Amino acid sequence: MMNISFENLEKIDTILDKLNALEQKISSEKRWLNVSETAHYLGYSKDHIHKLKNEHFLQGVHYHKKAGRVLFDKIELDKWVTTSLSKVDTKEIINNVLKGVL
Repeated sequence: MMNISFENLEKIDTILDKLNALEQKISSEKRWLNVSETAHYLGYSKDHIHKLKNEHFLQGVHYHKKAGRVLFDKIELDKWVTTSLSKVDTKEIINNVLKGVL
């Protein structure tokens, strides 16, 4: 059986408050970002975001065109940022770029 001290019991309310605050923040956070928001989120210019998209460095799973707007999935952007460049399929990117040129 675990011994829980009175001091630790007092900390439970603080922990619950922090968990509730985190839960509220997560539920109110925006998942889909437009180009300006994506640029701000990643620290790039809007032109650079368009370039990454057009040169197929941001694969289609990271963004969707909806009603004439390009929307980026924040969760997929986070995955893209944390994926090392060695995991990028260079041949696929080159083929996609060539398809756009030819």
